[in-house]
Amino acid sequence: MKILLAAFLYTGLMVAGTNTQGDKTSLRSLYPGKGHFIKHQQEWQMSLYNKRIDEFKNDPIGQGKIVFLGNSITEAGGDWNVRFSTSNIVNRGISGDMTEGVLNRLDEIIYYKPIAIFLLIGINDIFDANIPERQKITPSYVSNNIFNIVETIVDQSPDTKIFIQTILPINDKIYTKEKGWFPDHPVPLPDQISEINTLLKERSRSRPFILIDLHSAFIDDEGLLDERFTTDGVHLNSSGYDNWVKFIHKDVSSIKVQPY
Repeated sequence: MKILLAAFLYTGLMVAGTNTQGDKTSLRSLYPGKGHFIKHQQEWQMSLYNKRIDEFKNDPIGQGKIVFLGNSITEAGGDWNVRFSTSNIVNRGISGDMTEGVLNRLDEIIYYKPIAIFLLIGINDIFDANIPERQKITPSYVSNNIFNIVETIVDQSPDTKIFIQTILPINDKIYTKEKGWFPDHPVPLPDQISEINTLLKERSRSRPFILIDLHSAFIDDEGLLDERFTTDGVHLNSSGYDNWVKFIHKDVSSIKVQPY
């Protein structure tokens, strides 16, 4: 009898172990593979994208989380839990990412159904106009993709509270000084950013999400990214992140956050 019981327990443990491994393997289908084509993505972006996706596979979102979703500006925020004194914020920023990249990695979001998402995306779509195909990307295209992201989440994870943050301003004067060049755009980048943000504001009136006008918290008197908040005219310094946290703190606090 003891032998039969031991055999039964061993078999049960083996099955449980197999199921756990199977679950881990199946969850990897939530993430785009390395050969996955993403429209408008350049080789350097693909490399960074794949690297971060591998990190996500090894550290999935999990249940009951708040997700910060975006590009390098979000990724460089690091551990957002430290910034907000919480324990359930997950950083899903990828350097160089665009709206198409986010659209291609929503399966993880939909599977885990986070309690809230803070989205900031779009600047990389319009930034480098020296790439011919990028010149076809319009503010309307970018705003439509942002709404496609939102509507996909709303449709498949309706209880997720969505916050769309307007695209931050840039400061080409600082960027030129720091980097030595600035992309030549047929339509100035500040004008394109302004148009995208205007479209987001207009369409937000009839959409199931909250719009945060983050752009307004970072702009100077010339309509550029305030030099106090940036390292290179595009990315944020520590003061910039402090300003961001302060500006959206009430929105984060309105959600069921877990203390740090």
